[in-house]
Amino acid sequence: MIYRRLRQQYLFAGVLAVIAVINILFFFVLNRPARMEHARLEESIMQLRAQAGANKVFLDRLAKTSTQLDRFDKDKNALLMKHLIHRESGYSHIVSTLESLLQRTNVRSTRISYTPDPTPHAGLNTVAVTIPLEGNYSNIVRFIRELENSDTFFLITAISLSGGAQSSGPTPNTSNAQNAANTSSGNVALSLALETYFYQ
Repeated sequence: MIYRRLRQQYLFAGVLAVIAVINILFFFVLNRPARMEHARLEESIMQLRAQAGANKVFLDRLAKTSTQLDRFDKDKNALLMKHLIHRESGYSHIVSTLESLLQRTNVRSTRISYTPDPTPHAGLNTVAVTIPLEGNYSNIVRFIRELENSDTFFLITAISLSGGAQSSGPTPNTSNAQNAANTSSGNVALSLALETYFYQ
């Protein structure tokens, strides 16, 4: 009788042990995919956080670029209004500006030529200007300096020296002292190639 009870107890304990082992196996079998999915989710969260940080940096750069573009448009408009000339009134403006500079610096010029470029580039039309100059060296230097400091934008692209010209002889209505001064000082003859721009 006692042996039968012990046998039943051992059998019952064996069944419980088998059930426990099966439960443990089921636990690992069922828990492993969940753990793998959890690990994948954590990795995805980390990637999304990194991408969100990169997107924030990119958006900050875009905002900065947009601000710089707005500032560029304002600077461009200020440059156009202050230093460049509208195409409609461009020629009369540069002619009067150059004539005024020539008179103010006491430099002579003949045959000023203007060569416009009809094809606009970035909304600007280039106008090439060639000015033959003759006068005292200091006056020509003063003319070039005032040309560079002019409110109207002029770009000197080339200077061709024609040579130093002495006064060829006495001129009417001038004294011998003045002719001697002109002969001793001499004149400089050169040609300036300029560019200016008209906006539409």
